[in-house]
Amino acid sequence: MLRPFMLTALIVAPVTVSSSTLASDQLCDQAAAQLKADSDLAEATRAAFGEPGSTHDETCLYPLQVLRYADVDVLVTENVAPETVCDTCEADLSATVLKRIPEGFKRVRTFEVFGKTGGLGVAGSISPISIGGDDAIAVESGGHTQGYTYRALDLYAFRRQGLVHLDTGAPVYIEGDNGGAETDQGKTISIDSAWSLAGSELVVDYRISDGGGERRNRAVWTVGETKLTLKSGGPPKEMARAVGAE
Repeated sequence: MLRPFMLTALIVAPVTVSSSTLASDQLCDQAAAQLKADSDLAEATRAAFGEPGSTHDETCLYPLQVLRYADVDVLVTENVAPETVCDTCEADLSATVLKRIPEGFKRVRTFEVFGKTGGLGVAGSISPISIGGDDAIAVESGGHTQGYTYRALDLYAFRRQGLVHLDTGAPVYIEGDNGGAETDQGKTISIDSAWSLAGSELVVDYRISDGGGERRNRAVWTVGETKLTLKSGGPPKEMARAVGAE
């Protein structure tokens, strides 16, 4: 759960942000069907933003997911409708903390533009996690461009009175595939992985498949207050070619 002092600061002295200060105070037209199908998402959106109108504009408010923690819920939104922008276009992610009350939710605080989606404005997987006793968010996002497919992992922790990105200085790619870019099948590379948090470490186990067969590789990062520091191993050297980043 959130550390006690952080939770107290958020609920007792909230820093609210009106919807008019966000990228848009109107819902994307495409969000209507999702809100109709998900009553929890619709209730959280009303608690966070009231009853905003809808718009055809590219920049708009699109509710994605409600993350549940021990003491609060967090509504994650983005500023475009997924799959309405170009294949390399990223969207901004924002998070609104909601206190659970008998009547539903009470808005506490909004963290604007805490992170980005992948291409096409698609966020991929968003998960509630815990890092060092703090509530946190794991975002897996990726895309496909010019025959290359990629997926990266970003971790964000509620700490220092904010939503902190645990930065490595470079993307943490967890998948890559150049099969659509290579005409020579002997040069194709496919990499996938599984990741986990154990104590103060992020562990990523990679599986690499290419013309040389299949092999495995492990990378371990130490999770600090604001950074991830590589402790042992590392992403496979083939990843740069697999994602087109050479």
